Amino acid sequence: MKSVNKNLLLIAIFVTTVMGLFINKLTTPRTLSTNELLVNGLFLFEKPKQISDFEFFSSNNESFSKEDLMGKWTVMYFGFSRCPDECPTTMYELSKLVKVLRDKNYNLENKQWVLVTIDPERDTPEDIDKYAKGFDDDFIGVSNERPMLLSLATQLSVNNVMPSMNHDHDMDHSHLDNHVNSIILLNPKGEYVGLFRPPFSTSRLSLTYQSVTQD
Repeated sequence: MKSVNKNLLLIAIFVTTVMGLFINKLTTPRTLSTNELLVNGLFLFEKPKQISDFEFFSSNNESFSKEDLMGKWTVMYFGFSRCPDECPTTMYELSKLVKVLRDKNYNLENKQWVLVTIDPERDTPEDIDKYAKGFDDDFIGVSNERPMLLSLATQLSVNNVMPSMNHDHDMDHSHLDNHVNSIILLNPKGEYVGLFRPPFSTSRLSLTYQSVTQD
């Protein structure tokens, strides 16, 4: 009888161990190959790209610079509050991504989400930060004068961030709607490592983001 009980105990321990390993496999993000990442919309560079220092401002004139990238994975998106469709759609997808990660108890302590306005003449730091936080309280919206914007955008290969001039030599912001709609990924060393390409979906963003940023 004791032998039977011992065998049952060993079987129970074995089953519990196997189930634990199975559940862990299901909940642990899978590391995707470069090709798998690309197929799912994330293009990673063979070698991370260095970027120079910069400074933008958020609500209450709070500074956001390259130093704030250190030690964190940063998702950075260039848009503007008056953008009619692409920007709010992309920001909404990012907000759904964050919700999925929270629901999975994914470690977000060293992760941040930044919206850089490409319309600094009309988006004050307070305006763009309020706009960003309208999608998620943890999102950060930042703004600065156009020379600083152009410097950072050029380093991150973000085009069409400069308004044209109309016949009255005033700035025409209408074509900003056609800016490059990619999502930038920066590593905890403050390096440009890749970009998420549209079309965006929560499932693909979640799959690729977790693969690259998992601890």
